[in-house]
Amino acid sequence: MLVFRVSKGGEVVAKMDESRQKKLTIQQQNAVDLLVQGRNDREVAETIGMSRQIITEWRNHHAEFIAELNDRRQQVWGTQTDRLRQLLAQAVDVLEGDLQDGDPERRTAAAVHVLKCVGIYGANLEPTGTTNVDDIKLKWSKEESWRKTERMIAEASL
Repeated sequence: MLVFRVSKGGEVVAKMDESRQKKLTIQQQNAVDLLVQGRNDREVAETIGMSRQIITEWRNHHAEFIAELNDRRQQVWGTQTDRLRQLLAQAVDVLEGDLQDGDPERRTAAAVHVLKCVGIYGANLEPTGTTNVDDIKLKWSKEESWRKTERMIAEASL
């Protein structure tokens, strides 16, 4: 999990959660960073001075590495999905504005493409999350209990 802090220069800096960070070596932390940036195993291996096979082994058989990589990928995905959703209003504006400027077919196709990218083209947009605080806390509690159970099972199987 990433922890965010503000640097002296005022920019937001993401840093790995200390508990998971302690379980990964510096090389593994660097490998996660590079994989999240889209590098392949060979490029990661060359950059951090390891063999490609080691990187593949970490990606496929090292639980802490896999967990951190998955967590970081999910965070990146969430951030990018949020950015795409922010484009929704512009896409709707393009459609709503009757496509007055430029080639209407091209603009319509672009607007529809944005709607498809954010997963709402033809989707039900009704908000579904609960508004009950107790229900939210109960869900979190159940999820935490499940995570603890999964950790205990994983530790028992080692």
